[in-house]
Amino acid sequence: MKMKVLLPVLVLLLSSFAAVQAQKKVEVSSQQVNTMLQKEKNWVVLDVRTPNEFNEGHIKGAININIYDQNAPGRIDKLNRNAKYIVYCRTHNRSGIAVEHMMQSGFKTIYQMMDGFPGWAANRLPVQK
Repeated sequence: MKMKVLLPVLVLLLSSFAAVQAQKKVEVSSQQVNTMLQKEKNWVVLDVRTPNEFNEGHIKGAININIYDQNAPGRIDKLNRNAKYIVYCRTHNRSGIAVEHMMQSGFKTIYQMMDGFPGWAANRLPVQK
């Protein structure tokens, strides 16, 4: 009798855990990001490069959190998990670290710009300094 009660509870718990673990990033190019930003204004753009890189040029309105800073995970965790994020760096290594952390922390909508800021600049998209 106990098994009949425990089995549905166990299945529900496992399916809930699987849904959380199934969170995935969406990989996009800088040109796709530009289109996304033009269509919708409610994106949060997260630049995870160093402050020096950020000051040399970044996507307008981007938030800078240096992923190599020891406080970066805590700063990311203070962001709204229900907002829609576009994350980028120079290549896609540091943004990959940030995206992984965000996925594990329960952020809902995460897009990773795979060609990084050099791709953005190479496509002559608007740069803010």
